[in-house]
Amino acid sequence: MPLMYRKSLTKFILLVLFFFAVSHTVYAVDVGVSASVGTITITPTDDGGGGIDTSVVFSGLAYPGATVHIWKDGIPSQVVMADANARFSVTLSETYNPSVLYTLYPIDKSGRRSLLINYPLVVKNGYVTQVSGIRFAPTITTDKSEVKFGDYITVSGYSVPNTYIDVVISGSVSSTYYVQSKPDGVYQITIPLIGFKKGAYDVYSNYQNDKKISKVIKFVIGDVNILSIDLTTNIPGDCNADQIINLVDFSVVAFNYGKPNPPKCVDTNSDKVINLTDFSILAFYWTG
Repeated sequence: MPLMYRKSLTKFILLVLFFFAVSHTVYAVDVGVSASVGTITITPTDDGGGGIDTSVVFSGLAYPGATVHIWKDGIPSQVVMADANARFSVTLSETYNPSVLYTLYPIDKSGRRSLLINYPLVVKNGYVTQVSGIRFAPTITTDKSEVKFGDYITVSGYSVPNTYIDVVISGSVSSTYYVQSKPDGVYQITIPLIGFKKGAYDVYSNYQNDKKISKVIKFVIGDVNILSIDLTTNIPGDCNADQIINLVDFSVVAFNYGKPNPPKCVDTNSDKVINLTDFSILAFYWTG
């Protein structure tokens, strides 16, 4: 087994050991999230008639005309459409819940899905929990899966309108390119690969000065041009369908450990229970 895969699998095993070490410990954890993902505020409410309103509000930026999907504890809850400026907002009426996992992801107008964002929250009675400032990474696709040596590759996707995007190619030769999205949110750049050696490469995009990146697409520089074909794979445990099994997927499986009626996408062997078998299957497909 190559060294990089041994290291990745070792990391996965350590995650599983850590999870089982703490899974039976009860923690009083309040709301928290990285400022780079969004801002969370909790305010007491009155519905105007003397009643108490309990809700969770998500708002931020996706892509123009994108559908933003909200899942609750691994189950689809609501879908909202972003406006022409990529803004979206959705309010979920809730009840007290000491531990709930919300998962959000957008699908652009071409049907491409961005990577998901998880929000583990504590929902308090009589309060509105507002998660604002969300901005999803751009979507991405390429016109070729293999590029003839010395030829070009076209990278495109959706983002917030009129925004500068970094397109990064990494491999034996690495380089960063810059492009601005159009008013409709579409960005596209054609990159000549002159000077790039034959071999395997990764390409991804991100907003400038933002650490969140798009899905990583692999391509090869070889002897012929092979056009890309969008394939939908059914990898067990890949709830966000990004064809990658990593810490995001692990967190969703771990969250559902021991809970009744787990979502189908985390129940890797379809036995209606999340246990060590599911972690073993996740390890088999682990990419890190």
